[in-house]
This record gives sequence, C-alpha cells and structure tokens, in this order.
Amino acid sequence: MEFRQLKTFRVVAELTSFTRAAEQLHLAQSSVSAQIRGLEEELQVMLFDRIGRRVLLTDAGRKLYDYARRIEGITDELRSEVAGERYARGSLTIRMPETLATVYMVPVIEEFNREYPDVRLIFINCADRQLARELNAGRIDLAFLMTDELQMQDVKVVMLKSEELVLAAAPTHLLASRRSLELLDLTGQTILYPKTD
Repeated sequence: MEFRQLKTFRVVAELTSFTRAAEQLHLAQSSVSAQIRGLEEELQVMLFDRIGRRVLLTDAGRKLYDYARRIEGITDELRSEVAGERYARGSLTIRMPETLATVYMVPVIEEFNREYPDVRLIFINCADRQLARELNAGRIDLAFLMTDELQMQDVKVVMLKSEELVLAAAPTHLLASRRSLELLDLTGQTILYPKTD
C-alpha cells in the first residue's frame, strides 16, 4: 500500500467520481482506476460501489477513508516539521453546530487562513453522542458544542464562554407584554430553541 494510492482514494471518495478525481490529481483516469484496483486487491475488499458514473463508499471504504485522511494529515505534518517549512500543512476536521459556525466562525476562519494558508479546514455538523469516540479515533480533531454540561472520558473539555438565553416573541403574542415569566407560563406554547446534540 502506497501513500499516493491513499491520497488518490481520498480524492475519489470526496468527489464521488473517478473522472473528477483524475482531473484534480492531474492523472489519467486509467491511472486512478488502477490505483484503486490495487488497493482493493491488496486489502481484499471493495472500496466503492459503482452506480453509473457515481461511486459511493462501501463500509470498508468508509473505514479506509478515515485512516487515509489521518495518514495524509500526519504525513503533511511530518513533512512540515522535518523540512522546516514555514507554514503548517494538512487538515483540521472540526465538528460544530451550524448555528455556532454561522455566528462565531467567520472571523476565526479568516484569521486562521491568514496564519495557516496550507491547512485545509473541514467542518461537519455536530452530534455529541459520537464525539468522544470520533476524537479518540482521530476521525475529528476538534469539536465545539452548545450545552449546559458535558463530561467525556479521555477527552479534554474546556468551556469557552457562556451565552445568555433570551426568549423572543412577536409583539402580538399573548406573553409579549409580560415583564417576567415562569417556566409554567410556557406550557402549551410552541418554542423554537437551538439544537444542542
């Protein structure tokens, strides 16, 4: 198994197309197909289901994708450290709710890209049920959550800030004129609230 095969596999998996992967990698499509075939033969599994012109990862392919991404990130990091490159390279995979990303991440991403232009940021919507396993397995590097309490074994958890929750209603709503509310006042009301998991 060669690093170039894993890189080719990752690109095919992300683009779901041998043709587009060949274009991005500046390879002949036959070379991309041969590399994937070589991986499948060596691992003795099918990595893709071919459906017309699209390809979808099999269960084995999904497992290999996680490893391929991690190996590529480690290789970029190693190259950067050993060669003494000025900028960090590789990728950083972050899980976080879309609401947090929309409100807080735009200036953070701009500054990060200025500081680390060769690091690829990958954002995935957040679900806290699998976070500990994903972090410990290296599938993701970092996660942000909006929650009142979080404890995870073998995962470092840091509270970054507190947010005041505010109840908002239309001016014509029955409760809009009230200066204070009790929890029971909300019984029977339709409430939209941020998703935390």
